[in-house]
Amino acid sequence: MRTLFVGDVHGCSQSLRALLTEARADRVILLGDLFAKGPDPRGVWDLIVEHDCEALLGNHDARLLDVLNIPGDSAHHRAARALPEVALEWTARLPLFLYGPCWIGVHAGLHPELGVAGTTRGMAITMRRWPDDLDPANPFWFQLWKGPERVFYGHDAVRGVQLHPRTVGLDSGCVYGNALSGYLLEEERVIQVEGRR
Repeated sequence: MRTLFVGDVHGCSQSLRALLTEARADRVILLGDLFAKGPDPRGVWDLIVEHDCEALLGNHDARLLDVLNIPGDSAHHRAARALPEVALEWTARLPLFLYGPCWIGVHAGLHPELGVAGTTRGMAITMRRWPDDLDPANPFWFQLWKGPERVFYGHDAVRGVQLHPRTVGLDSGCVYGNALSGYLLEEERVIQVEGRR
């Protein structure tokens, strides 16, 4: 069994295809922010279907759903128009968390003391610092996480790949021209492919 966690794809289908080809994983878990901002949301959807990917709701996925019936031309509007109805319905059903025997997947973060039970929807899709992102002196939630589960997350392109004993952050800013990052669980290693701005 080969399990691959993938950081924020943001519509970068070429990078996602390259990562999936290199990883040859049996199970693929996308950590949210799937379609908006990048050049090819429909291509990302086609790869999700082709590889039977699992995914979590990210803040940009939630925003895409929020603008469905609102006129506009933002990146979220354009992504929504590019996707078939089945993709939008699938996105609306995405969970906030996925679980394995010794891990949790979430888009942004978990309550560092109470875990999933104390994590609100807003925390799961937007949190970086604890107890909030308002004060840059606040620690990052992952600095306080003690487990026991290992947490895989995205959402933090500024810091890039983050490897800590109990957490793995995988948003390396692919949509900004940086690498798209994945983590092969059974091999305990990061793999990356080139991104395109």
